[in-house]
Amino acid sequence: MGMVEREMTLAIAVVCRRRHMMQEGLAASIAAVILLLGSWSMPDAQVTATAQTPNSTYVVPLDAASPWPKFRRDAQQSGRSPVLPTDSGSSPWVFQTGNGVFSSPVIDGDGTIYIGSADQYFYSIDRNGHARWKLMVGGIIDSAALLDDQGRVIFGAGDGRLYALERNTGKLEWTFLADPPAVNRAFIRWFEGNVAIGSDGAIYAPNDNFCTYAVARTNGQPLWCSRTWDQTWSSPAFDPASNALLIGNNFPFLRNTFALDAATGKRRWGAQAHGSVVASPLLTTAGSRRMAVVGAFDGFVRAYDPASGRELWQTGLRDHVYASAAEARDGTIIEPGADGTIYALRPDDGGVRWTFDTRAPIRSSPAIDGNGNIYVGSGEGKLFVLNPDGTLRWAMRLIDDPRADLNSSPALGNDAIVIGGENGGVFSIPYDYCLRRSAAADPRCDTRGEALPSDAASFVYTTSFGNQLEQPPQAIEANQPLTFSLNVRRHGTAQLALLDSDSIHVTLDPSVEADADVSGDRRFVTVVPKATFGGAAGSTLAVRLEGRYLTGFERDAARFVGGTPAGRLDQTFQFQLRPHPASGFRLTVPKYPGDPAGGWDLYRLAAPLPTILPSYNQIGFDSIHYLIGLVEGDDRRAVGWVVGGRVADAGNRATVDPDSRVRFPVEVDLDGDALTLRNEAGFTIEFNNFPLPFELFRVAARVDSNGTARDHAAINAKTVCGKIDFYGEFLQRLGYCNPSTDLLDVVGAAELRPYGGDSVAPPSGVNDVRFGFTATSVIATIHGSPFKVGSHNLGILLVDARTGRPLPLDYAEQTTQTVSAAGSIESVAVEFPPGSVSGALRAYLMMDTYPAAIASLTLPESPPWSATVFYDLRCAGADCYRIVVRTMRWFALALLGWLGD
Repeated sequence: MGMVEREMTLAIAVVCRRRHMMQEGLAASIAAVILLLGSWSMPDAQVTATAQTPNSTYVVPLDAASPWPKFRRDAQQSGRSPVLPTDSGSSPWVFQTGNGVFSSPVIDGDGTIYIGSADQYFYSIDRNGHARWKLMVGGIIDSAALLDDQGRVIFGAGDGRLYALERNTGKLEWTFLADPPAVNRAFIRWFEGNVAIGSDGAIYAPNDNFCTYAVARTNGQPLWCSRTWDQTWSSPAFDPASNALLIGNNFPFLRNTFALDAATGKRRWGAQAHGSVVASPLLTTAGSRRMAVVGAFDGFVRAYDPASGRELWQTGLRDHVYASAAEARDGTIIEPGADGTIYALRPDDGGVRWTFDTRAPIRSSPAIDGNGNIYVGSGEGKLFVLNPDGTLRWAMRLIDDPRADLNSSPALGNDAIVIGGENGGVFSIPYDYCLRRSAAADPRCDTRGEALPSDAASFVYTTSFGNQLEQPPQAIEANQPLTFSLNVRRHGTAQLALLDSDSIHVTLDPSVEADADVSGDRRFVTVVPKATFGGAAGSTLAVRLEGRYLTGFERDAARFVGGTPAGRLDQTFQFQLRPHPASGFRLTVPKYPGDPAGGWDLYRLAAPLPTILPSYNQIGFDSIHYLIGLVEGDDRRAVGWVVGGRVADAGNRATVDPDSRVRFPVEVDLDGDALTLRNEAGFTIEFNNFPLPFELFRVAARVDSNGTARDHAAINAKTVCGKIDFYGEFLQRLGYCNPSTDLLDVVGAAELRPYGGDSVAPPSGVNDVRFGFTATSVIATIHGSPFKVGSHNLGILLVDARTGRPLPLDYAEQTTQTVSAAGSIESVAVEFPPGSVSGALRAYLMMDTYPAAIASLTLPESPPWSATVFYDLRCAGADCYRIVVRTMRWFALALLGWLGD
């Protein structure tokens, strides 16, 4: 079952795959810090604050002096603190790390903050924002630490290790290495679930290798492993009364919420949500009835009897649930949704007491102070503080940058709120800072609330980072894709409404060739020009969107079906086209093997739409490096070759990953300073042994004289779910494929910079390369090859000699190698269906991103007998294992789908 379920989670990800599973290189880029008004700088004056609460009493051996010693603060994961918000007089500050921060902070009694970053460092930061010490580990850090009562800080990392450090010095006490992924037929062994602790001091840590571990906190020795069907990011809640752990699991079907015996790891019960459960369960303590409350990716918040697992109630939100719930003092459940709304739910039946709407998805879990005030980070870069009745107390914009997601959850210290950001910042904000008189002129502060209409139905301009803007920009780039999100409000409250895909019509004036699509979840429309929107610089582009929206749906888990027309939209946006003069940059294309070749590093990907994508893979997208090399063409139009990369050094520069199965061509167009990379011929990328077919992959940016994107690169991708073998049906059932077009549409952004300096140097050692072909393959034989397996990423690229366009082949899945007994790569081949390739071709042996050898070939038309296909399985070792395992998974998924019917 493990194989089946693992691949199904991967399926949700065509563009639903998760934050980290798409780790085609551990990302890194030094994020620039924007210090507003100068008050974000590290204060020189040392803050001496008086704790606002006495030492806490925890039911497990956490640091009693710490106001926030673990994720969700306590064993029951209430997210509630007795700290009373008192103005300390200190100033806000930000500590900048080297990459995005997706983990959540913990704070000790002295105000020292402990947090990890995607830059692979774990930091100890004093109360004034200065680094005390830091430790570099072997992978991204995506989970929160824990402070025990013996002076340790314990955390997990993407290198598969748990670390226990002495808090004052950062000295390593012990590490625990998780089992290799193959032990459970998993694919990675990141520690993504947050660390928990039991009453006997045992440490509980979920791993992506399908194990939740219990280890001894004194020496890291393993106590037990509880195996599941998929990765676990949910942090276990500990029930001291029954010595049980309550935990969720990523498997999107069957049972995915469990109670485990804390002493043995054996299951006591399991319950089913119809989507991944990545949130951490809350064990309620208020009221007469105890409950375990947790949300899921099917958009429902559920309450269970913690003793039996019996479902007590469920409440559906407008989108999936990533954040963990908190419990107010009166028992009210506070649950933010990816729909951008914070919900207050009645504990007795899950009914809605009040809601508070924001402009962006919320993945940050709420914290509640001793006065009942609620603190939540949002996807628009704001920290929201609500009164207990759900009205705004104050809000503060922490990030004024396109990468604005506060995925991290706030921790409440004795004198400040601490939270991490997608831009790499760790922010400290004094309590009620925005209510000070001195902060009245601070433009980051807001005490009036979001400028949302009471009653309206409209399209809202949305950036490639998913930010909905109150006012669209006056000017856009000539090759820039456009996104418009549907917003419907009634009586001051956001409504569940979806676009009627068949009715949506987009008109461009002047008319240009462009793709206009309604997204798979029917919540946004994309308009993507084939090349540019045309027109002279300064001319106006009018975009008219017409059509109906629907409400009143029936619900099938995460999928909304039916619906009735509720209104009609007719809205026109007007943009000026910015000039795109030549910047001085030219494409460097090799004319012959040995010539220098230009290239780029496409990195720090963000895929905010549909909203499920960051929830599955935000830190994974942020970690990706795609390395692009130019192969043939001229200084304006060329063919490029894309392979996966990995971090090469502490400067976050990338090098080719020899083991990456990311290989595909792009067509490159440079019009002035408008750079567009595009593949629309259909191709497949393999992530963690899961093939993801795409119909379109497009990158658009303005570049400077060095070829670096001036701002950010916009990304669009799409696929037809029905063309995804076996898994497409599951994507459709989960509601991520448009019911009219079967389209899954992706909107994103990335950074783009030159790769390899001014140009990529040719590899050495390529001497005698001979090309040949069969009816189903083109083969390059490397005579006297010095290249060992794992030294380079080798592939074959075929270009149509007549059109100069790359052939639309499955370069990722159908590239094979033969290896000598000495471990040298002797030949590389790309395979294709009989009869699909013929005529004059240029064949390139691609070594990493460079065209190391070239040959002109003419393939004859296939003879009639080639219609009968005999497949020759040419594989060895891991390749054969992968093929067999995938075939078994396909069969098991088909069986599971049949049983589900």
